[in-house]
Amino acid sequence: MKTKLNLLIISVLTAGLMAACTSMGTSPKMMGTKFGAPKEGMSKAEYQSLVFLDPQNTIRMDWHAVQGMTGYFLIDNQGEPTVSVVDYEMEKTIKKIDMEETGNHHLWIIPGARYAYSSQRYEKDVFWVIDLMTLKLVKKFNLSMGGKKVIAPLHIGFAYTQPLAVAGNILDKKNGYLTLINTAKHEPVDIVELTCPGARDAMFSPDDSKIFTTCQNEPKGMAVVDVKSRKQIKMVPIKGGRTGAMTPNGQYFIVGASGAFHVFDTNTTELVKTIKVPGGGGNTSCLSDSSKCYGGLRKGNAVAVLDMKKLELKTVIKTGPDANRLYINPGNTRYGIFANEAGKSEVVTIIDTMKDVAIKNIITGLGPHNVAFNPAGTHAIVSTKKETVATLLDTSSADPNEWDVITTDIASGIQNNGVRWIPKPEELKKVLTSELQNTRIIAGMPVGQ
Repeated sequence: MKTKLNLLIISVLTAGLMAACTSMGTSPKMMGTKFGAPKEGMSKAEYQSLVFLDPQNTIRMDWHAVQGMTGYFLIDNQGEPTVSVVDYEMEKTIKKIDMEETGNHHLWIIPGARYAYSSQRYEKDVFWVIDLMTLKLVKKFNLSMGGKKVIAPLHIGFAYTQPLAVAGNILDKKNGYLTLINTAKHEPVDIVELTCPGARDAMFSPDDSKIFTTCQNEPKGMAVVDVKSRKQIKMVPIKGGRTGAMTPNGQYFIVGASGAFHVFDTNTTELVKTIKVPGGGGNTSCLSDSSKCYGGLRKGNAVAVLDMKKLELKTVIKTGPDANRLYINPGNTRYGIFANEAGKSEVVTIIDTMKDVAIKNIITGLGPHNVAFNPAGTHAIVSTKKETVATLLDTSSADPNEWDVITTDIASGIQNNGVRWIPKPEELKKVLTSELQNTRIIAGMPVGQ
């Protein structure tokens, strides 16, 4: 009887999973429904089942897995040093996580959403690990190893098939290093040397065979690393090369540079098109179907709309000073908020990605740097690096003209920069408990053990 019951339960669970996969048009291995920390020795399928919740330097976002969850915003306060935990429903900071030393600039949610990293902006190599179940700092580790000193490992790219991440060294004017990080153990495992210094935006190809990165110090350019051999296999000098981005389908790696965006094929690593633009150097964000990408024109005070089918400039949208990056609202994906991050700017711009026009500017605190939405898209937080406070927005209306400021007084700290949404600890506990129970049922074990 017990065996028959277990088989029945397994059949129901499998049918439910397949129905969910069909309704979402996604294969089971890419569903991204599992929460929890990456583990040593886990299979590719197990790793790919983890929820990916980091929207900046990865090409995959599993928003579907967190719909309906309540959560918080985390804000990195680089100069304090703390991380603010913001309850957006209560419209206030409820606690600050003590990071023990300054330099914490960007937050990155490790696949599985159990832990987050905070990365380093100063001329140091310290990384921080935050436990998202307790909202406490649980570990610090250094990225330097093997006689190679890492300086300012600012941006992170996560692998798609294994518990691995990569970070650069943007402030180093002499050396180019990519540090590979074991995300199961939270420790560096290797450093790859590049022929261009100041590695900035490093990210894996979808099959994890290659890492593409930009180098923002002279000679600026784009480098490619073979992951298996951990050797640089290519370096292309690019005038004014600075930022890097991958299209969501993984087809192209885009380098933002002076007066142009350079498009590389991730399969062949060859340059396929140079798209000239009036300005350049800002970050690039793409629509989920990879049809268009939006590149910040920092010196042009505008955003370039790139048609990725024709590989040409579609139009230019005027925004504000030091135009940097577009952040798409996950609950209303037609619209996004564009951060204009100049130290003298206090505006973000709402962009209509269907008509490719600016809808309106919203006045925030000084120096808007990062933007994060909750999964439903009803709230957004804007970090303002020249203030000791951040800005909370109401983005719940279907009409973006009605999006507006809730408050510009969210308690943070000077140089508040990186922002991420996370599920509340009680939500994580709930899903982790549910997953454990399902595992025990499938294995034929009593749920209570």
